[in-house]
Amino acid sequence: MRKLVKNVAQRFGYDILHLPTDPIVRQWLDLINAFQINLIFDVGANTGQFGRRARTLGYSGELVSFEPIADTHQQLQTNVASDPNWKTVHCAIGHYDGSTEINVSTNSYSSSILDMLPVHIESAPDAVYTRQETIRVQKIDSIIDQYYRPGKNLYVKIDTQGFERQVFEGSRQSFNKIKGFQMELSLQPMYEGETLMDEMINLLREEGYKLKLIDSGHRNYETGELLQVEGYFFR
Repeated sequence: MRKLVKNVAQRFGYDILHLPTDPIVRQWLDLINAFQINLIFDVGANTGQFGRRARTLGYSGELVSFEPIADTHQQLQTNVASDPNWKTVHCAIGHYDGSTEINVSTNSYSSSILDMLPVHIESAPDAVYTRQETIRVQKIDSIIDQYYRPGKNLYVKIDTQGFERQVFEGSRQSFNKIKGFQMELSLQPMYEGETLMDEMINLLREEGYKLKLIDSGHRNYETGELLQVEGYFFR
């Protein structure tokens, strides 16, 4: 009976979802709906984990995922091929247009343009770097008009392993088009030269982005120490 009801609803353009009970997830959904987000830039997409979760939670708007590592981007393309509202771009996002070297980690999702510090390796041994790869870098300011149209409400999710400030700085000319940011915030340095949580919160606040939600992130499971959190900012 449940399947029949869902099939009938879908015929009329509706979908029946099992709403999550996790309060953080519910609050994220409430914010996405309240700000009428219908375009998401998924910066540092890896193989599409964030986008798949957003789809599972009921987000049906446009997704543009940016991933710089060649083989990871190929896997991302394969994973999203059946979704016409999901585009992929083979590049990194930063504060300039050009190229650089990225350090590729064993687990791929810890890869970073920045050098990794011992505290990260101690908390996640599978994050160790194994090679480097030359990648293309672009600013959001340089590419936004390829995907943004008037009337869109853009949300930028940033998961760039210590490179979050550079992504933010490269989007300054686009703040009038960006409704919100989601990004990793480090409580102590995990990558050489990264900007820590307090300073990032102040930078966003100065531009009118208020921290609306915070969630626990990466921790050292041997010591219990929390090392990173996820911050959700809206203007």
